[in-house]
Amino acid sequence: MRHTQIDCARDGKLTLEMQQTMERENIDEDTLLSRVAEGSLVIMTREGCPSIAIGRGASTKVNVNLGTSAVRIDPDAELEKVRIAEKYGADTITDLSMGGDIRAIRASVFENSRLPITTVPIYQTVVECGMKDLTEGDILSYLKAHVDEGVSSVVLHLSLIHISEPTRRTPIS
Repeated sequence: MRHTQIDCARDGKLTLEMQQTMERENIDEDTLLSRVAEGSLVIMTREGCPSIAIGRGASTKVNVNLGTSAVRIDPDAELEKVRIAEKYGADTITDLSMGGDIRAIRASVFENSRLPITTVPIYQTVVECGMKDLTEGDILSYLKAHVDEGVSSVVLHLSLIHISEPTRRTPIS
């Protein structure tokens, strides 16, 4: 079984990525383990790339959003954005592609970047399955595919209104 950074922190085990984070962010071991365990500090990893700490006590990070749309599909333009992001010191990239061969575009971003990459799997799911016929299985299948391809993190759009309705004190408008 694969252990996550949060699993290791909760077990009091320091990972290589945590050690790198302690050095880069000048955070002591106890503080780092505590913050990762509680979820207030996240360590983004990507094989062959330096780990990035985001959250409480970490330095500010720069994320670059890129991606195709239904009206502008130019994979070369997205790769130019990757080059510019790396040249000017971005810490992470988020691929928001919604047009063209989304998987191939994401693979190309991976091949041309050394930064941790975030994706929004629901975008590809909706584009390829359609909103009307979308199933939970589709959502989970695309989420798993993104994770299996090695993304460092994913964005999940959740409907918290329905989840929190019974316990919410003030209305959401």
